[in-house]
Amino acid sequence: MWRSVFISVSGLALAACATVNTPSDNRLLENAEAATKLRTDIETLSTYAIAKYAGLTEDSYTAARNYSRLLRTVDDDPWIAEQAIFSVLRIGEVDRAITLSEKLPSATIEATEIPRLLLAVDAVSRGKTTDALSQLTTPWSNDYHAMLARSLAAWAILEDDPETAISLQQNAGNDGLYTLLGQTLGALMKANTGDLEGARSDLSVLWDVNAKTALGVELEARMMALAGEEELALQRLQTFRSEVGRHPALIALTQEIEQGSVAPLRRYTAAEGTALAFYLATSPQANQTYGDVPAVYFAMAVHLDPNLDAAKALWADTLDHANRRVDAIALLKTIPENSIHHTSAQGQLAWALRREGRDQEALTIARETLVQTDNRNIRVQLADLLQSLGRDGEAEETFTQVIDEDEANGEYDWRLYFARGGARERLGAWPPAEDDLKTAMNLNPSDPTIMNYLGYGWIDRGINLQEGLDLIEQALRLSPNNGAITDSLGWAHYKMGNYDRAIFYLERATELAPDVPEILDHLGDAYWQVGRFKEAGFQWERALKYSTDAEERNQLRQKLDGGIALLQAANEDGMPSYP
Repeated sequence: MWRSVFISVSGLALAACATVNTPSDNRLLENAEAATKLRTDIETLSTYAIAKYAGLTEDSYTAARNYSRLLRTVDDDPWIAEQAIFSVLRIGEVDRAITLSEKLPSATIEATEIPRLLLAVDAVSRGKTTDALSQLTTPWSNDYHAMLARSLAAWAILEDDPETAISLQQNAGNDGLYTLLGQTLGALMKANTGDLEGARSDLSVLWDVNAKTALGVELEARMMALAGEEELALQRLQTFRSEVGRHPALIALTQEIEQGSVAPLRRYTAAEGTALAFYLATSPQANQTYGDVPAVYFAMAVHLDPNLDAAKALWADTLDHANRRVDAIALLKTIPENSIHHTSAQGQLAWALRREGRDQEALTIARETLVQTDNRNIRVQLADLLQSLGRDGEAEETFTQVIDEDEANGEYDWRLYFARGGARERLGAWPPAEDDLKTAMNLNPSDPTIMNYLGYGWIDRGINLQEGLDLIEQALRLSPNNGAITDSLGWAHYKMGNYDRAIFYLERATELAPDVPEILDHLGDAYWQVGRFKEAGFQWERALKYSTDAEERNQLRQKLDGGIALLQAANEDGMPSYP
C-alpha cells in the first residue's frame, strides 16, 4: 500500500516538473530545435549538391539515390520531384519511380511533367484509361512530353472514339519527323479498328514521300501479303532493305511470305499501342548526343509492353554508348530466344562485352549465335569483332565469305568491301585492298571516309600522289571537321615535301583529335623537317602517352632517342637529317 502511494506521488511530481518550464529551459529547447533544423538544412543542401553534380557528370545511380533521399523531406518542390522521378527512371527502376510519384502531394504532381506522365503510363498499363486521362488535363510546357501525352490519350480513347483518337494521334507531332511518326501510328490505329483500306492508303502515301519506318513497312507489306499480293509485299521489303537496311521484323515477315505462312494482323491494346508510340518517338534521340536520357522513355515503353524487344534493344544501345555497359548487357540478356530480335541482340551483346574488355566472351557469343542461326548480320559482327582485336586474317576470311554469298545473290554492300579492304591493307596486301576500296567508292561515291582511306593509302605508299591529294581534299570538303581526314591531307603535303602546308593541316588535326597518337606523331615529323626540334619531341612524347600499340610505342621511343642525339649534333654541324 505504501509502495503504491509512493509511486503515484512520485509520478505526479515528475509530471508536474515536466510541465513547468523556466525561461532558461525554453531557450535550451529553442536552441536545440534550431540546431536540429540547421543540421537538417545542411544535410538537405548537401544531398541536393551531390545529386545535382551526379546528374551533370552522368553518374545516374548516385543522382537517383540522392534525389530520392531528398524527396523524403522536400516533396512539395516540383523541380526536385521532377528530377527525382527522372533520375530513378533513368536507371530503369520504373516500379520505384511509380511508388515515389504516388506519394507526392497532388499539387506537386500537377506542377510536374515526368511524374504525371509516368502515372498516366502506369494507369494505361493496368487498363485504367480513365485514370490515365485525368493525369493529362494540365497543359504541358515541354513539346516532347505534350506529344507523348497526346499519343497516350489517343490510345486510351481509341476503343470508345476511334475517329477522335486517330485524328489526335495523326496530329500528335508538330515537327517533320514526329508528324510522319504520328501518321504511321494513325495508320496502325486504322488497321487496329478494321479500316484496312484507310490504313493502306495512309501507308502508301508515306512510302511515296520516302517516310519509311520499319513499323509502317511491316504493316503495309503484311496487309499486302494477306490480300494475296505477295510479290508486291516482297518488293516493298526488298526496297527497304536496300535503301534503309536490314530489320529483324522485316526479315521475319519475308520468311513468313516465302514459306506461305503469313500471320494475321496483330490487334494492339491501349498499353501496347502507347508503348509503340513512346518507342518510336524516342528512337531518334537514341542516335543523337543525349547520353542515357532516352532510357527514361524506353523504360516507360517497356513498362507498358514488357514484350517490346525492339525498345529493349535500342535502350541497351543507348546504355552501351553512355558507358553503362553492365546495365546494357543485363538488359540484352532479357530478350528471349524466341524473339525475332534475339539474334541481333546477341550481336549487340557481343559488342558490349568487347567494349567492356571481355573479348573472349564476346567472340564466344558471336560464334555460338552463328552456329545456331548462320545469320548474315552475326557473321558480319564476328568479322568486325575479329578486326577490332587485330585478327585481320580471320576477319578478312569472314568478310570474304559474306561478300561471296552476297554476290551470288546479286547484292553488293559497300561497307563490307570497305571493311575487307582495311583488313587487307593492314595485312600488307595492298593491290587487293585497293580493289576493295575502289569497289566501295563506286558503290558509295560520296562517302568521305572511303575517299580518305583510298587517298591516304596512295599517298602513304608514294603512288598516285596528286590523285590521292585531290581525293583527300574532296573528302575534307565533305567533312571539314574530321580530324582523321585533316591529318591525311597534312600527311599528303608532308609526303610531297610541302612541310609548311603539312604543319598547317596537322596542327588543325591535333585540335580536332588531340589524343590520337598517329596524328601527333605526324605533326612531330613535320616539325622536325623544318627544324622545330623541341616541338617535334614534345609531340612524339604526347603520342607515346596516348599510344597503346607496342610497335608504335617502340618507333616513337626510337624517334625520341634519335632525335635528341641529332639535336645535340645539330648544335655543332647545323641542320640534321630526318632520324
